Amino acid sequence: MRLRHLLGASLLCYAGMAGARDVHGVDGYYNWTAAQMQANALMDFGPEGKQWAQWYPSFKFEGDYLRFIPGVHQKEFKPENGGFLLRGRLDWKEKVKGEGFMTITPEHPVFVAKLSIPRQSQTKKANESNYWIEFFWHNPYTGAQDVDMENEQGGGIWGFKKALDVVKGHAPWAKDALGRDSIFLYNRDRNDSTLSVRVNTGDNDLTAQKNDTVWYMKRLPVTEDQEKCEIIVAVNFASIRDSSSMALASRRLIDRVPIKISHFSVGFITRGDTMYAETDEKGDTIVKRAKTPEEMPYMNVKWLKTFPSMDAAVKSLTAEENWGDGPVSNPQKDILNTALYEAEKVIKGFQNYMGDADEAYAALKEVHAKADGVYNKADAATEEYLSAIEEVNAAVAEFYSYVNPAEDLIYNYIRTADNGTSLYVSTSEVTKDTYTGYPLALGANESATPLTFVPVGESNGQLAYNLKGKDGVVVQCTDGTLLMVKGTDDAATFTFADRDGYGSFDMKCGSFYYYKSGYELKPVKEFPEFSSEDYDSMIPYCFLIEDALGSYNPTDDEKTGLFEAWEFNGEAEDDPSTKGTINGAELVMGEHGQTFMLDGWRMQRWRMWSRVNKDTYKDAEGEDLQCLKLTAADTYDSFDGTSLGNVTTYPTSPSMRREGGVFTNFYDRDPEGGVRDESCMISLNPGVRRYIAMKCKGTNPEITVDKFNFLQQVNGLNSEFALSLSDAEMKGDVYYWDLLRYIGVGKTNYVGQFMSTAGFQQGDALYIDWIRTYETVDNIPSESFATGVRDVQADGGDLKVFVTGRTINVFTSESGAIYTVDGTCVSEFEGTVHETVRPGIYIVRADGMVKKVLVK
Repeated sequence: MRLRHLLGASLLCYAGMAGARDVHGVDGYYNWTAAQMQANALMDFGPEGKQWAQWYPSFKFEGDYLRFIPGVHQKEFKPENGGFLLRGRLDWKEKVKGEGFMTITPEHPVFVAKLSIPRQSQTKKANESNYWIEFFWHNPYTGAQDVDMENEQGGGIWGFKKALDVVKGHAPWAKDALGRDSIFLYNRDRNDSTLSVRVNTGDNDLTAQKNDTVWYMKRLPVTEDQEKCEIIVAVNFASIRDSSSMALASRRLIDRVPIKISHFSVGFITRGDTMYAETDEKGDTIVKRAKTPEEMPYMNVKWLKTFPSMDAAVKSLTAEENWGDGPVSNPQKDILNTALYEAEKVIKGFQNYMGDADEAYAALKEVHAKADGVYNKADAATEEYLSAIEEVNAAVAEFYSYVNPAEDLIYNYIRTADNGTSLYVSTSEVTKDTYTGYPLALGANESATPLTFVPVGESNGQLAYNLKGKDGVVVQCTDGTLLMVKGTDDAATFTFADRDGYGSFDMKCGSFYYYKSGYELKPVKEFPEFSSEDYDSMIPYCFLIEDALGSYNPTDDEKTGLFEAWEFNGEAEDDPSTKGTINGAELVMGEHGQTFMLDGWRMQRWRMWSRVNKDTYKDAEGEDLQCLKLTAADTYDSFDGTSLGNVTTYPTSPSMRREGGVFTNFYDRDPEGGVRDESCMISLNPGVRRYIAMKCKGTNPEITVDKFNFLQQVNGLNSEFALSLSDAEMKGDVYYWDLLRYIGVGKTNYVGQFMSTAGFQQGDALYIDWIRTYETVDNIPSESFATGVRDVQADGGDLKVFVTGRTINVFTSESGAIYTVDGTCVSEFEGTVHETVRPGIYIVRADGMVKKVLVK
């Protein structure tokens, strides 16, 4: 047995160093500078501004600023208004569901954003160049995850409904005394363009205390060359009134529970032309070209911060305090400070570790000491900070690679580390928050409930999971209680870390760790620090993860009637949703006779340009295969036939569905109330038939299966789930998925299936030979279609590369790397890899083959 770690003298010299100062993300303090966003934030766009792929919303970092560029939101060009209507929504999201993008606490309850007005706007009408902010939270009253913070929730929040308009109007042709575009800050009186404040006067029940400043906006008295972001928006979370019966004397919600912001959004609307033109003295055009992104309208974001009070936030808005920025310092120093703090938590928290990570633990301590020297160096350069940050994060991730559970963690019992009790789902139903379900408790090992571990991402090097059982998913209530709930998408996120090197894992969910107290399972806010001599005291806070798949004995019912295959070898049938009787008259849709039905699959009416047909595609030996062929029509009618001949914009995304239901009319896009009957029901049980596979090929290598959704029965036991190509493994042109990573063991019915795609150009098609389930990976065949003229093999040989969202999916048996166009290596791989990257053009190289891809 290895010796347990000892807390070395070198660590004692600097332990607690970061904890004595404000550290990003600790006790509610956040300092999301542009540098911090680049290093740690998960950012994405909403659905707005996506009419043309070449003019989608985008963002880029420029020094201390983030530049946010909207996309074309309406195709109608209105020169009298200033051009196209441009719109975008930029979201800062939590990395792992349930953790929160920000956790607002009483120590730092005031959220402040530093933004600019819209720049380079070409609007010619007032009120057509605006922006607003919006918060989404994990509702502490209902337990619902990632929902709008609306005025009605929690007794009222701040007095605005869903979104807070910041710059309500904007007239770029009118200037203020400093030569800046005129603006209009939102307030009730609408009479002040430089300052807007709302203070609770006690005449409503929306806020906690009389005279609380609820929100505050100010335009700073700075010129463009002094500061690119001059709008300050401060929102006071301490002012939210607690409408619960458990409210404390202060009546402030934040005093009772921390407020988890799942994501924060900035919405933006303006007008502009996508073309640059120069004219001569006669007004004739002499130069006309597409604009570069730098020439399009945009807004800047400098930082998102939290402050200890509204008074502190307002007092920071002076020239001496750099208009809220605080003392000038290298922004990378703050990031290194946070990295050091996180590393210290690992070093101090794993003193009892005695497994195979001893070398990684020692290396982490050495890297930490070296990086701490850089932090305390008065004249450290940016490159030194960046190198230290990278080394510390890599050392933490390397250590976690030893203490994470095994990657093949699938279906398990969770037992206490003393092996005396196990987690089980109790039989007494309870209601907590808005959930009704069955509590997870501790009981005899014989009564243990097996749980499916569904990987959902990674958090600071730790693997994260949802836990599912045959009767639902595990959710977490606001007080830490764990419930098994039927038919919900609010699955809680768990991480596990091996605390001793012998399989004694901590169990963390959201803000809580869990421990055994007698025969009770209890939550605690922090995993206690134990010295290297105090191993026994740590045991109640640890759990064993034991494989349960070998003990699963399905009943005859759980083994029979399971879905086996759609082969697409039958005849094509009329699609019943293209022709029918309305008010006694027969209505024939424009797509009737263009799209058909195979094995119950037909066009998805949400995407009216979709067409399903039957066709043949040759296999690798030249034999014809009977296939379902999915294409996009160049023109289409609206789903109800009210508009005809709409033109499809490429690239596009046809989709198909397999469902039956309660339809108001034959042409409905979705059953009324979402109720689906059982005419298209299939049954899945990954404990018996564990894998689902699909043999498909696109005529264009950019074509991907974006999502393959399975919809539950109404009031079904399991939540819906979706497969994506980025999660698949591959044998030839056969993609396959391990269903145990999505749903629990046991027979479950799914009454609707949807498949969406991406990357279609005009004339493209996706061919599907079959979709099947298999018991083992060995049973899945390796089959291929003939190589098409436009196939990726034309420029990549056996290298297959697809882009789904911002993930580059590389399918190869060789080693290789992904590079930016300037030659920077962003990923090295050995065989199949799925790498998430920022938007841009990338070069994929493997075994002498090359493929260029665009990530939007």
